[in-house]
Amino acid sequence: MKAKMTVTKLELRKIKLMQDTGRVGHNFELVAKVRVQPRTMGALSGEGIDCPELQWIETIDWYRFDTFTNNWIQAGTQTRNKDLYKANPTSHTFNTWQEENRYAFARHTPWFPAALKNTYDTEAKHWIAQNGFEWEIPIKDIPAMSLQGGSGGGAGTSLVIGPTRRRIIRFELGFTGCQQRIHCAQILETMNGRVTMHAFIQRKLSDAELNAPQNVITWRNLVGA
Repeated sequence: MKAKMTVTKLELRKIKLMQDTGRVGHNFELVAKVRVQPRTMGALSGEGIDCPELQWIETIDWYRFDTFTNNWIQAGTQTRNKDLYKANPTSHTFNTWQEENRYAFARHTPWFPAALKNTYDTEAKHWIAQNGFEWEIPIKDIPAMSLQGGSGGGAGTSLVIGPTRRRIIRFELGFTGCQQRIHCAQILETMNGRVTMHAFIQRKLSDAELNAPQNVITWRNLVGA
């Protein structure tokens, strides 16, 4: 039988606010701990490894500020439960999960065979297929929003253009065959080009929770904290 990779654990790491004169956002990593069960029929099984599919699902909502009512109003949903990896697997965001790159992280672990540490990733893959191995693969994303004008990205063009807007991204991250799912949300808001909200919430949020007045107050208070 061919060697098979499974994802045994998922974790968010290195969450960091990113803010400069032109944009605001966050860096974060989804870290997948993977395990390869070695092939069971020797060379007859080949050198390949069956891998799970990454599932990078995003729902993106945009809000505009209504000056007449002095309230934020939903302007539309840019994507709803869209798998961005399935739509564009060659995106730079998913570079470390590409077939030619995912085995490089195995080579750089302390317990990988020293004789193979400076070999090509294909050689590392063949050794792993034969012997099995366990290591971590980080997938880094940098969702950001400009303080002026529009902003694009893998999900497409902004639904609200200008220096006053709110964008909410809800993430559901996982892999086929792995029951664990990572849910998180990023909430960015600007008023006249000034950042008024930059929250990163590490749990699943409902529509009601996103718009609950007390939650909005709490998230706004994070600015400058």
